Amino acid sequence: MQCRDVRELADSFLSEQLLVETNHEVLRHLETCPDCRAEIAVRRAMRDRLRSALAQAEELRPRPEFAAELAAAIRPPRHGMSRRSVLRSWWLMAAGVVLAAGGGALVRDARSRSRLAVLARAAAGDHQNCAVRFNLAERPIPLDEAGRRYGSPYLELATLVLPAIDGSLETLERHACVYQGRRFAHLVSRFQGVLVSLLVTDGAPPAVPELHPNDGGHEVASLPAGRFVGFVVADLNGPQTLRLAQAFVEPLSKHLPGLLFAARRRVCWANGIFREPSEIKLTTHRIEEVAAPRGASVRRRAGCRD
Repeated sequence: MQCRDVRELADSFLSEQLLVETNHEVLRHLETCPDCRAEIAVRRAMRDRLRSALAQAEELRPRPEFAAELAAAIRPPRHGMSRRSVLRSWWLMAAGVVLAAGGGALVRDARSRSRLAVLARAAAGDHQNCAVRFNLAERPIPLDEAGRRYGSPYLELATLVLPAIDGSLETLERHACVYQGRRFAHLVSRFQGVLVSLLVTDGAPPAVPELHPNDGGHEVASLPAGRFVGFVVADLNGPQTLRLAQAFVEPLSKHLPGLLFAARRRVCWANGIFREPSEIKLTTHRIEEVAAPRGASVRRRAGCRD
């Protein structure tokens, strides 16, 4: 695959819309091409920034008078219609709006859960074929090397210290590996004599840790990991696996960039001083103690500038 092909497929690659074979080809090219890696990193950063800006932009919210103008535009003529007919029309319109909004939310939630379930199955497969018995097509690489090549979340996870749970959690290995075309940051630990995998990858994180059904015999729990999604996979029972996932949320949120941050280096405003992101305490969705001036632009209110 050539650079031109990768750049044509870049948006589909970032949106996870490519076939597994095509995804493999893109990843193989990125392994050896720093220019394309930089291009992908810039596009990923731009997507994150646009998503964050659109979600917080007050100027994109409907004007207060919009509802009144819409009602006036669709109000039926008064002549020839009884009050009962008018009321019935309003009730039908209101019910349609509620059903449309609720249906849209249900569709979005179903799609999000479907994507999360696919990632959970991939995480379980990576655990089985990397931690339990190695059977991957390519060798894993150290997290610090993956961080130099691909940026977040690999570099941050190279120094992550997992919390001691009942004094029995021991970290054995940490690396970046690829399973079925998807790259994971992979931390392998032992808990109560059982291998446990913490896997982090690109994807929309769940709001809270949750268990996923898995036919492979391992329990799988997803969890938020900054702007990434994490998975705990282990041969434990469901409550134990969920407990581990819940314990990992806080250290991951402190180590990984939140939704307001892109992968590339930026300067942030905190407490009236421009600082590097590493000097600011990050949470999953926000920066604590941001003190940008009132009335600043969306980027300044978010706490950052390029």
